[in-house]
Amino acid sequence: MTAAQIVLELPWLHWGLVTLCGFCLLLLLHVIVLRRTIEKRTSNLRMSQQRLSTILDNAGALVFIKDTQLRYQYVNQVTADLFGIEPEAITGRDDFAFFDADTAEQLRSHDRLVLQTQQRTDVEQTFAVTAVGEPQSYLAVKVPLWGADGELTGICTYATNVTEMRRAGEALRLAATIFESQEGMLVTDAERKILRVNRALVKLTEFTDDELIGRSLDSLQSGRNDAAFFEQLWSQVADTGQWTGEMWIRRKSGTVYPAWVNIASVEAEGGGVTHYVSTQMDVSDRKAAEEEIRTLAYYDALTGLANRRLMSDRLQRSLGHTASHALSGALLVVDLDNFKDLNDTLGHDVGDALLRQAAERLEQCVRRGDTVARLGGDEFVLLIEGLGADAITAAAEAEAVARKVLFMMGKPFALGDRTHQTSCSIGIALFANASGGVDELLKRGDLAMYEAKAQGRNTLCFFDPRTQEAVAQRTQVESDLRRALEGRQLVLYYQPQVEAGGRLLGAEALLRWQHPERGLVGPDDFIAIAEATGLIVPIGAWVLQQACAQLQRWSVSPQTADLTLAVNVSMRQFRQITFVDDLLAVLCASGANPARLKLELTESLLLENADSAIAHMTKLRNLGVRFSLDDFGTGYSSLSYLKRLPLDQLKIDQSFVRDVMTDANDAAIARTVVALAQSLDLSVIAEGVETEEQRALLESFGCTAWQGYLFGRPAPVDDMLAPFLQTHQAVAPIQSTESAPADGAAEGLTLLIP
Repeated sequence: MTAAQIVLELPWLHWGLVTLCGFCLLLLLHVIVLRRTIEKRTSNLRMSQQRLSTILDNAGALVFIKDTQLRYQYVNQVTADLFGIEPEAITGRDDFAFFDADTAEQLRSHDRLVLQTQQRTDVEQTFAVTAVGEPQSYLAVKVPLWGADGELTGICTYATNVTEMRRAGEALRLAATIFESQEGMLVTDAERKILRVNRALVKLTEFTDDELIGRSLDSLQSGRNDAAFFEQLWSQVADTGQWTGEMWIRRKSGTVYPAWVNIASVEAEGGGVTHYVSTQMDVSDRKAAEEEIRTLAYYDALTGLANRRLMSDRLQRSLGHTASHALSGALLVVDLDNFKDLNDTLGHDVGDALLRQAAERLEQCVRRGDTVARLGGDEFVLLIEGLGADAITAAAEAEAVARKVLFMMGKPFALGDRTHQTSCSIGIALFANASGGVDELLKRGDLAMYEAKAQGRNTLCFFDPRTQEAVAQRTQVESDLRRALEGRQLVLYYQPQVEAGGRLLGAEALLRWQHPERGLVGPDDFIAIAEATGLIVPIGAWVLQQACAQLQRWSVSPQTADLTLAVNVSMRQFRQITFVDDLLAVLCASGANPARLKLELTESLLLENADSAIAHMTKLRNLGVRFSLDDFGTGYSSLSYLKRLPLDQLKIDQSFVRDVMTDANDAAIARTVVALAQSLDLSVIAEGVETEEQRALLESFGCTAWQGYLFGRPAPVDDMLAPFLQTHQAVAPIQSTESAPADGAAEGLTLLIP
C-alpha cells in the first residue's frame, strides 16, 4: 500500500498532513519575510555605517575611540592621515606607538580623567605626531562610552584642530599690542579720514580719540612743510605704496614737533587702496642730541667759538671762493702771551674765565661773515675774508684787524675780584700763494706768530719764508738734541772763579754739545730749544749728576777738596715737584759734599713763584747747598723778595761789567749791587771780567771774586785746573767726565727723556 493510499484510508491523518504543510508553508513565508527584513535592516545598517564613516572621515576633526585599556578601537580617516598610516594599522595600539613618551603620557592622563570621572571632558592639547613632527593644537571633547549592560566600554574623542585659530588670535593680540606701542599710530580710509588712533598718538598730538576720529589726516599738518612737500609725499605713496621721512606735526595747543613718519597704503585683493596706515615718532630729543653732537663736533665747548674742524672746513671753502672771485683773505693766528703762568699760579678756573673773555673780544674785532675759532689752549684763529685783491691792500686791511686785536687784548681783564693785564702775539698769513691749502696756511700763520713772540711779544708779524726755514732748522736741532742726550754727545766745560791774589775758589760748569757734524756747539744755540721742548729737564738732571760726581773726585785731593762748583738750574727744571728729592738722591749716590755745590738761579725763576722757590731753596739750604742769584739787576728786581730768599751770593751780570770802564751807569749799578750784597751779608762775584782794569775797578767797589776770560776760558776740567795747580801730577787722578753717559749709565737718566 502506498502512502497515498494510507492517507486516503486514514482521514485524520489526511487533515493532519494538510495542516502541517500549511504551517510549514507559513513558517517558510515568515522566514522569507524575516530574512528579507534582516537583509534590509543589515543593508540599512551598512548604509548607515558607511554614511557615518563618510561623515566622520570628512568631519575635518580627529575622531577616535579607545577601550578602557586606552588602546585605539576606531579612528577616522583624518586621524589616520595625521598618523600617516592606514586606520587598520592604528587599531589595537596605544599612544606610545605614535608619540614621544612625554606627549603620550600627557594624552593618556586626559583619557584616564574621563574614565575616572565618567563624565565629558573638554581639553586643549598640543602635540606632534612622531612621524610628522609638526606641533598642532587641538580642542578635544572626550565622552565615556557605555555598553548594553551599562558597563563603561571606552572613550570617544572628537578633536578639532585650532592651530590656525590660535595663531590668528596671537597675531591679533600682537597686532593690538603693536598698535598700542610707544609710536603714534593711526588708520585712515581711502579718503584719508581717520578711523582709529592709538594712545601714543593721542598723547603726542594732545587731541582726544573723538577729536581725531573722522577728521582728515591733513588737519595735523603744521604749515612748516609746503604743498610741494605733500604732493611729492602722496605721489611716492601712490607709486611705491609707502613713504618715510621727517615732517612737522601740529599739536592741539598749536605747538609743533618734528616727527619721523611712515605712511603705507593697504590694498584690497582685487586692487585699489582701502586704507592708509601711518606711524610717527617724536624726534625732538634726537634732533636736540644731533644738534648737541654737531655743536661738540664743530664748536669749542669752553668759548662757543668754532673749533679746528669747523674752521678748517670754512677755510677750505674760503680758499676756493677767493680763488674764483679774484679776492683775497687772511688768517690771523692769535696766541695769548704768558697764559701758562696765569694758569699755573691762579688755577684753571681763572684761566678759563680769561679765555672766555678773550673769545668775546676777538668776536668784536671781526665782521659778521668772518670766523673766530679756538684751536686749543690759548691759541685762536681769525679767518678774514673779502679783503682787497692785491697783496698790499689785503695786508693793510689784515694789519688793521690785527691792531684792533692787540688793542682789545691789551685792555685789563676782570677775573673775579682781581684784574689781569695781558697781551697777545699775532701771526698773519695772507691767502696769496697758499699752494698747500689749509694746512700750509695754518702752518704759515703759526710760523708768523712764533716770530712775533720771538720779537718780544705783544706784536704782530707777517709770514716770511725765512721764518719757515728758521723753524725747520729749530725742529732739526730738537731732533738732534734728543739723540745727543742718548748718544754721549753732551760735555761739561768749566770756567774758573777766582778771588784776590789769583786763588782758585771753584768753577762754573757750562754745557757744551759735541755735535758729530757741526762740532762743538755752545749753549746759545740749543738751550732755548731745550727749554721750549722740555728736554732741559733730563739735560739738567744729567748736568747735576756729572757736577756732583766731579765734586766727589775733587774731594779726594787736598789741592781741590775745597773747590766749589756752580751749576745753572733752569726755571722749568727747578719747578719740578720732585726737584729737591731728585737732587738729594744725586748727592747721596755720588757722595759729594752739598756745601761745595752752588746752584745759580735767575731772578725771573724766583720772582714768578716766590713761595714755591723759597720752599725748595730752604730745604736744600738746610742740607748745605749754596745759592747764587745769577744776572742780578737785569730783570725786575724786588728787594722785598730778595730779603726772604736763602741766598749766599749775588752775581753781577756781564752786561754791566762789559762797559763798566766807560759807562757811568754800569759802574753805578755794579757798585750798588756790591753794596746791597754787603748789606744783606751776601758774597758777590762778577762775571765777564776780561781785563785787569775791569777787575781792579770792581775790586775797588768791594767785589773780590771774579769770573771771565781774564782768568780762563771754559775748558775741560784738566785744562781748567792746570794753571792753578803747582804741578799736574800733584792733583788726584781726575777721570774724564765731559761725555754724556751711555744709555742707562746714569741712574734714571734715560727715563727722563720725553
